[in-house]
Amino acid sequence: GNVGGEVMMVQKFLNMSAATQVAATGAGSAGLETTRFGGLTKAAVMKFQAANGVSPVSGYWGPLTRAKANALEAARCANNNNSN
Repeated sequence: GNVGGEVMMVQKFLNMSAATQVAATGAGSAGLETTRFGGLTKAAVMKFQAANGVSPVSGYWGPLTRAKANALEAARCANNNNSN
């Protein structure tokens, strides 16, 4: 799989929800994110895609998935700002 800093950010994003967490324990779990995009990360991306209407559900973190994640994160930040 791919290796790099963006992978760690993707894992951190996916680990924010129990429904899309990369791993419950060990490498890839919350606080132990890695820079390796392997099978566990791909499976978590597929769960995110399926839950958020991203098609195809490929496990590939491409432009469509990134755009959906960015939109969800922007909405989350807007909600946090409105609650203060």
